[in-house]
Amino acid sequence: MANSELSKLKILYLYDYFKHNMSSFDDEGVTVSELIEYLQQKLNNTFERKSIYADISKINEYVSRTQKVKSGSAWIYVEGKKYRKSELEDEITIDEARLIVDAINTTPFTSTSICSKIKTMFPKYFVNDCSARALYPHDGKIDHKRIMWLNNFRNAIENSRALEISYGYKLGNELMEVSTKYVSPMALDWENNCYYLIAVDNEIAGKLDSNMLAKALRRYRLDRVDKVVIAKKKPFFGFASDIMRDEALKALLDNSLSAYSSDSVVNLSILIKGRSAIDTLKAYNAFATRVRPAENIDDTRLGSRGELKLEFRVADVPTLYTDLFEIMTFEGVELKIENDSIREKFNQYLTKAMNTISSLS
Repeated sequence: MANSELSKLKILYLYDYFKHNMSSFDDEGVTVSELIEYLQQKLNNTFERKSIYADISKINEYVSRTQKVKSGSAWIYVEGKKYRKSELEDEITIDEARLIVDAINTTPFTSTSICSKIKTMFPKYFVNDCSARALYPHDGKIDHKRIMWLNNFRNAIENSRALEISYGYKLGNELMEVSTKYVSPMALDWENNCYYLIAVDNEIAGKLDSNMLAKALRRYRLDRVDKVVIAKKKPFFGFASDIMRDEALKALLDNSLSAYSSDSVVNLSILIKGRSAIDTLKAYNAFATRVRPAENIDDTRLGSRGELKLEFRVADVPTLYTDLFEIMTFEGVELKIENDSIREKFNQYLTKAMNTISSLS
């Protein structure tokens, strides 16, 4: 009876071994003798080779029946005298697991203890100490309150529930001018190293026709939120279809710059001219991290004298002008704006800044 019960456990231990202690990139593989030794350590019992063969066959049948591998493929296969494994269809790969750990390590409000759980799930992926890698963990005080609010956001999006949020402006570690807003959540976004809630402002939506709902979409930065609760008595303003919602969300993001959104979108053409191609590329790279060009850029666009002409479709928001000014802070770089209205507003901002500086001196 005891051996029979151990045999039932054996197949589970074998599945667990191939699932967590091996990887598809493993060049070493594992022999039957090594599997027998592993089971001896786990179950304090020695099993026959033929029972190992039979269990591996059953495991392959299981993953095939559950469509975890491509039709006609075996998850566990023999190569020479060693067993190896391929990737399951729903398996997290080594690159994906390490990417998750890196993301957690560098996200300020999450606990890096989560990484230990992932390493335990996939020990073969983390043979070496991943903390020794170049990424610097941002593991400070964990903001459990904001993590809970994120879950509230997700639940409200999934269940189409309106939310009441308290929203303000940051001054140091404090929030000022906090006001109550009723919103209908649509999606979460990540920008500027922070989560944003994209939601319909219920007050604005109530004054619009249903087909104009996109005009009520707003972005709310998580670290400017002070309270999140379900607004049970408030309506949820939803789009007529998922396609309409997705189109509205895409338009909002396309018309955003550094998380600022605007209904006003312009075609902008600029010329960046440096003393050399390197000077031009330095300025362009700083600008292009936030603004997407309207077409692909290659080395044929860079003139021999270090000139680079770019065309953008971009939101006319305050951060556009700070980003344009940043180009001019690079030594030896000149900027020419070919859009008349943008150039005029840019000059107005520069004049205002110079007048302010003059008044303070």
